[in-house]
Amino acid sequence: MNHAWKRLRAEGVDVWIDVSATAEGAAREVRRALAQGEVAGARMGAPQDDSAAGGTPADELRRACDQLLPRHRASGGTKGFVSAPLPPAPAHGAAAWTARARALRDAVDRPNLVVRIPAEAADTATLRALFALDVAVEVSGVCSPRRYGQAATALLSALSTPEGPTRTASFLSFDVTGVERHVDARLDLIGSDEAKALRGRAGLACARLAHRTHEMTFSSARWGALAAAGTPEPKLLWVTGGASPYRSAHYVQELVTRGTATAMRPAAARALAEAGTVSGDRVWRHYADAERTLAYLDWFGISVETVTRSAQQERTESPAPRATPRPHRATHHPHRRLTPA
Repeated sequence: MNHAWKRLRAEGVDVWIDVSATAEGAAREVRRALAQGEVAGARMGAPQDDSAAGGTPADELRRACDQLLPRHRASGGTKGFVSAPLPPAPAHGAAAWTARARALRDAVDRPNLVVRIPAEAADTATLRALFALDVAVEVSGVCSPRRYGQAATALLSALSTPEGPTRTASFLSFDVTGVERHVDARLDLIGSDEAKALRGRAGLACARLAHRTHEMTFSSARWGALAAAGTPEPKLLWVTGGASPYRSAHYVQELVTRGTATAMRPAAARALAEAGTVSGDRVWRHYADAERTLAYLDWFGISVETVTRSAQQERTESPAPRATPRPHRATHHPHRRLTPA
C-alpha cells in the first residue's frame, strides 16, 4: 500500500481514507492508514452514538481529527482534513444547514473538520452561510459533468462574500460510480454486443469531463481575482466507495491527475497496492474519448443527465438504512489485474 500511495503522491494526487460506509471504528481505520503512509484526509460516515461507552457522537470525529491534525498544521492548513456529513433533517435552506454545521463544528471543535452537504442543497446562499462559520465545506453527491458545473459555479460565487474572499478550504467530490450502475442496467436491457461494450465506461467518462469543467471554471478571470486574494482553490475529490475493492482501485488508477484527491476505502487501497499500476496522468488526454462514450450512449437513447436525475430522485425517496453495513473485507488475489468489470 505504501508504494502505491507514494506513486499517487508523486503524480500530485492526495490520498484520503474513505470510511464513510461505517463510522464505527473510524478512528481505528484512520490510524491504520496513517501507519501505511501519508494520508491527506479522511472521509467519514455519520457520527455514531457511543454513549454506552461513555462517549458522544462527535468523539469519533474528534479522535480522527486529532490524528490528522499534525498533518494539517505541517501543511499550513491545506491537508489533514476530516470530512463528515451534516445530519439530515426535515428543514432545508441556508438557515437549517448552517444550524446543523454550527452544532457539529462546536461539538468537534477542531480546525481540520470539513462539513459535508449534498450537491442539491449547495446553493450559493447556503455555501456562503457555511463559509461564514469559518468551517471547510465539501459538496458531495455529484455524478454528472453538467451537475458538476452547476456545483462549481455555485461554489465559485460563494467564495466571494460581501466581506471579501474567503480563505476557507473547500472540496467538490465526484461520485464515480453514482451513475454507472443505472447506465449499465439500461445497456443490459438493450442487450446487443455494441451496448454491452459500453458497460463500465460511463463513470470514468463523466468523471473526466467533470475534471475538464473544473479546470475551465477555476482558470477563469473571476477565479483569478479570488486566487490573487488568497482564496484556496477548491479541490476535486474522487469518491469510488460504491464499487467493489478492485473496481474502485481501477477507478483510482484511471483518474490520476495532478491537483486532485482520491478517497479510497481500506479494501480498495489494499487492492491498488496488490494489483494496481499508477503511471502518469490518465485524465487530460482522455477528454475526447469521454465525449465519444457519452455520444455512443446518447445514440442508444441513454442520457447521462436524465439517468442522474432519476438516480437522485431514487436516493431522495428511499428511506435511510437502519443498520450500518459492515466494512467489506478484501480477498487476496495474487495475480489479479485491475480491468473494467
